Amino acid sequence: MDKPETISAAPERNRVILKWALLILPLGYLWFRLIDDLRLEWATNPQYSYGLVVPLLVIGLLLRRWQHAKNQNCFSVAENPWLAVWFCGGLAFLYLPTRLVEEATPEWRPVQWLLAVEIVGLTLYVVYLAGGKGWLRQLAFPILFFLVAVPWPTPIEAPIIQGLSRMNAALVVEVLGFLDVPAIQHGNVIEVSTGMVGINDACSGIRSFQSSLMISLFLGEFYLFNWRRRLALVPIGFALAMFLNLCRASLLTWIAAKKGVGAIAEYHDEAGLTILFVCTTLLWGAAWLLNCRKVPDGIQKIAPSGNVPPSVADRKKIHRRRNRLGLILIVWLVVVESGVELWYQIREAHLQPGPSWSVNFPEADPTYKDLPLTTEEHELLRFDQGQQGQWQEADGTTWQVYYFNWLPGRVAGYLAKRHTPDICITASGFKMTAGPELTVLEVNGVELPMRHYIFDSSSGPLQVYQCHWEAGLGKENYTADESARYNLIRGIWAGRGNKGQKVLEIIITGYNDSALAQQALVRELPKLIKVEN
Repeated sequence: MDKPETISAAPERNRVILKWALLILPLGYLWFRLIDDLRLEWATNPQYSYGLVVPLLVIGLLLRRWQHAKNQNCFSVAENPWLAVWFCGGLAFLYLPTRLVEEATPEWRPVQWLLAVEIVGLTLYVVYLAGGKGWLRQLAFPILFFLVAVPWPTPIEAPIIQGLSRMNAALVVEVLGFLDVPAIQHGNVIEVSTGMVGINDACSGIRSFQSSLMISLFLGEFYLFNWRRRLALVPIGFALAMFLNLCRASLLTWIAAKKGVGAIAEYHDEAGLTILFVCTTLLWGAAWLLNCRKVPDGIQKIAPSGNVPPSVADRKKIHRRRNRLGLILIVWLVVVESGVELWYQIREAHLQPGPSWSVNFPEADPTYKDLPLTTEEHELLRFDQGQQGQWQEADGTTWQVYYFNWLPGRVAGYLAKRHTPDICITASGFKMTAGPELTVLEVNGVELPMRHYIFDSSSGPLQVYQCHWEAGLGKENYTADESARYNLIRGIWAGRGNKGQKVLEIIITGYNDSALAQQALVRELPKLIKVEN
């Protein structure tokens, strides 16, 4: 007798899927756009590598809540107030300017947040449309949980990174002092007898904090805790992450002091995986201890009672609403995507890649030293070509040059803009006293936007010149501050910036006068820049 019911269940599920297909298609496309936009950050930035598993965790939490909502009969008919309708319409309309900017500058984090808020908001409205306030209460947190994988805006993230890095480095120095290992802190770098050890972003504490926040929120939802227990898990996770991160950094620095800086590579990844496993295990244990009640209190408070199955009239009302919303979204997405593609095709039609060039390092100079690129630099920047070198000029000044090239593609614009002197050199313990000051120099027919920075060091001022060059752009498209909002928004007019990009950074030591340093730069650049066609 059970077999016919089992057979009829599959066609019923298929009918339900078909009924909702008109709404699932546009919503699925929006989520694909969001995940595809964030995927590059997750894959290339160690701080957000945990984002790769967040979509799977969201799906798991949704399925768990979905089953609970069905068992508790949480369905209610959405009253469809005008406020919710205007909210949905506003989010859909905002997708147009967001998509226009995102196509040109997908790495701009405020745009990523706008895109995430719009898509999450539309999804919540669809849940409300399907099952009213009861379903919304049940499924809201798993959907909102996705936001932990969206990168923090740089003005918020950068100060936290620098602060936690310095705090971590200071604590490591104290630990090494307790172990009778001499160490000196220079910003985010620790000097030991065998060399310099960098407390880089991946070990700064921000990565540990963000991943522990994600795990804490996940466990709070998994155990259906009330808000007090969920909040209690957050500081517990942060304390565990910071303590274990300190242990890891202290161990690696101790190994560097005893065996040499190169020995860190043998233990770096293993130590990181161990810390992650231990932190997750301890945090899960803390959540298990908090879950002391047999019936989680979050279930009784959230689940509504007394609801009845939807009537035929209710089902027809929901059917009309979802078809209307699905059709509107499909038409709107077609208009937006077609309009965005048409706009950039028109704007990019006049762009020319410009001359191809590279850097001619003075390898014949007896003072020249090639600086090997580390595995970490390859993983963080993922450049197609790269070289570093250092030499001395006849006047006694020291020149250190970095050159990286990204071939045409989406990754070019994102990774080429990630690291700038005001972030990287400052993290090494140097204080920036001036900059950036933009000067566009024409060298062998190539326009190079050179941004000038000055840093204090024990050996005198560091005159730093960085050039971020984009194929097809003229000097009118460059601004002094690479992270300025105008410089990001201008991509709407200048094109998508994926025709290929290069970064040239020159650090000159020995010039106290900036004017003399720039004269030397203008004199030496024609020797360094080699035009290939």
